[in-house]
Amino acid sequence: IAQRPSDIDVIYLYGYGWPNWRGGPMFWADNEVKLPTLLRTLEDLHRQHPDTIYFVPSKLLRKCVDMGIGVGEYYERGLNKQSDKDKQVALSKL
Repeated sequence: IAQRPSDIDVIYLYGYGWPNWRGGPMFWADNEVKLPTLLRTLEDLHRQHPDTIYFVPSKLLRKCVDMGIGVGEYYERGLNKQSDKDKQVALSKL
């Protein structure tokens, strides 16, 4: 079970042959593609293919885009372990 995005990156780098110069799929999405672009693409694909759940954006992706942070930063800040009220307080300090 992955505890943070970098765990997923390591599995893809060493287990699936993901190109190491991209840093893993989670790093790539956060830093090269950018999450708002990924979200728009998934929403477009979901509109084109509404009968499949494959392209439904995750709640985490939507949260990160709404907060203006990457998935890596979300976990680094410990937001995955906080209550919704604590998250709002943490974000108000940005």
